[in-house]
Amino acid sequence: MIVRQAKPEDNEKLLEIERTSSQEGKIWFASDRKDFFEKMHYFRDGFLLVAEDEKSGDIIGCAGAGYAEYWLEGRKQRGAYLFGLRTNPKYRLRVARWLKAVIEKMSDILENSDVDFGFGSVKVDNINSVKILKHMKFEPTRVLNIYTVPVVRRGQVKGVSVDERPDPWELQRLYDAKKDDYDLVPLDLAENFFPKLIAEGRIKLIKYKTATAIVWDITGEYDIRITKLPAGLRCFRNLADFLVKIFPFIRIPKMNSPILSWNVIYMDYENAKHGKRLVKAIHNMAWKHGIMLLNFAEDNELTKVKNVLGFLKFTLPFQLALIDKDRNKKKLKPVLWPPRI
Repeated sequence: MIVRQAKPEDNEKLLEIERTSSQEGKIWFASDRKDFFEKMHYFRDGFLLVAEDEKSGDIIGCAGAGYAEYWLEGRKQRGAYLFGLRTNPKYRLRVARWLKAVIEKMSDILENSDVDFGFGSVKVDNINSVKILKHMKFEPTRVLNIYTVPVVRRGQVKGVSVDERPDPWELQRLYDAKKDDYDLVPLDLAENFFPKLIAEGRIKLIKYKTATAIVWDITGEYDIRITKLPAGLRCFRNLADFLVKIFPFIRIPKMNSPILSWNVIYMDYENAKHGKRLVKAIHNMAWKHGIMLLNFAEDNELTKVKNVLGFLKFTLPFQLALIDKDRNKKKLKPVLWPPRI
């Protein structure tokens, strides 16, 4: 087995591994996309490693990291976000061996880089991934709740402002204004994240009075498939299928089919009524575009976003875990959703 940097010609093999490697937990889901390297395009630099079987040429597993600037503990710090940890199902019994080799290689790279800390995120109920982060000496810090909301057909909201080509620095200023109250605030989005999305027409800045949202169209890039549900949710899904045929005003994702989604990566308001009206407007736009799910997120100690979403939502808690280069434990304020995760 060898550990090396991933190459463009690995793309199809990596996509196949991702398609057949569900993220486990109460809800299992797998990713569907065309370019496994897509996430790397949103970082100025980073790396993606693969473990390869020398005899067969198979890729056994992979893991990557992207470097970015964050506001953390009252100062600007450079962080490495770890992502893309996948295991080829054919090599499930060899996870420990390949993962140990990849971790050693990643540690060497990070130790010789200028990053101040590393972090990762996994579903709280994905026990195997949680164990891997612990094995890598990452310390659990905060929990980020992802609120997944089925798109509902809603009426038009008058007075909504939609900017299809927003100024990336205007978007960055929304994040910068949160530095006093939040940690893990991304500081380089105007340079390394928003320009690509704006050029492709996949970012919207939407406002209604005191409420503001940034919406990222992730269709075709981060589509997922639900592969397994617990009994209770299966019953709900089957009932919803029946009701939708009678009252076709809500979109319920089908099992094992690509789900078209938008990520509402930033949501804030001063007046809760304005926040609810803005969410209604986002539903209206999403319905017209054939979107099935809206994804929101906030620190699990907060409820500001949660309070304007309505009752029809599903919560997926993600554990954030960090490792400090100096091995210091971090006590963080609530985190602001870094949209690359």
